[in-house]
Amino acid sequence: MFNIFLSGTRSWGLAFMVKQWGGGADKRGEDGRLGGEGGTGEIVRSGEKLVEPREEVKLEKMVRTEKMVESDEKARAKRRLGKNIVGIYLAAGSSRRMGTSKQSLQMEEGISLGGIALVKALKCAAFEQVVVIVREGDTLAWLPEEARQERESGRCRVVECAEASLGMAYSLRMGIQVAEELAADGALVMLADQPFIETAMLDRLIDAYETGAEYHYVASGDKGVPKPPVMLGSGMWSAIASLKGDVGARALFHMPAYRGGVVEAEELTFMDIDTVPRYEEAKAIYKHINTLS
Repeated sequence: MFNIFLSGTRSWGLAFMVKQWGGGADKRGEDGRLGGEGGTGEIVRSGEKLVEPREEVKLEKMVRTEKMVESDEKARAKRRLGKNIVGIYLAAGSSRRMGTSKQSLQMEEGISLGGIALVKALKCAAFEQVVVIVREGDTLAWLPEEARQERESGRCRVVECAEASLGMAYSLRMGIQVAEELAADGALVMLADQPFIETAMLDRLIDAYETGAEYHYVASGDKGVPKPPVMLGSGMWSAIASLKGDVGARALFHMPAYRGGVVEAEELTFMDIDTVPRYEEAKAIYKHINTLS
């Protein structure tokens, strides 16, 4: 049974773009993503309302954020004392439907599709390391400058997956293998073609995992349907090591041995950028959001 949490305040601009996109839940079951039917459970609502873009509201929110960042990080640090959380960034997909490597596609001049979510992952203070899984021969030209700097410091690590062509399961397995080598307690798995995730969203997943009673996983929720990004506890890793083909971790969620939760996220988070028309649509949305901000 899932516990379903409704997360945070939605910004008017993002909600507007979600409405414009009009995409529904991705329920394809065989593409290796965390689709499938979600369970039911208690719904805990935040009580916060959709906020229209009045200038005074925006300013108030900015001031509140600046004042709270330091205290929030201190609180998280205390709660995570002794915890080793690793970020796993899957960027080894074949991009068959797109016809070219998605990671290198330009969302704006100098900003690659594969680099956007990686920058947000690197901003997540909870990660001891961020492990980027790529295909053999990847030139890494799409890596953002932030990732290059973090590679020098050792916090960002790039690992080639020789079996990436066999399916998503092998990239996931490689990431989990590295997490085990790092003696991690948990791993948050992200996809390189999800440019609309936010660092705050990653924090909420980790918080829900750490405060959940013996949770094995906490997934992002698309109207209750579990999808990536997803937090995977070390108790699931032995089962993940047996996955094959394009099967992702979602294949394990319905097993009685595992208990998990879902943190609801904005619909735009799950936009599937697998075709040229969808890529063009994503570029327009990305440009619009940046203009609003």
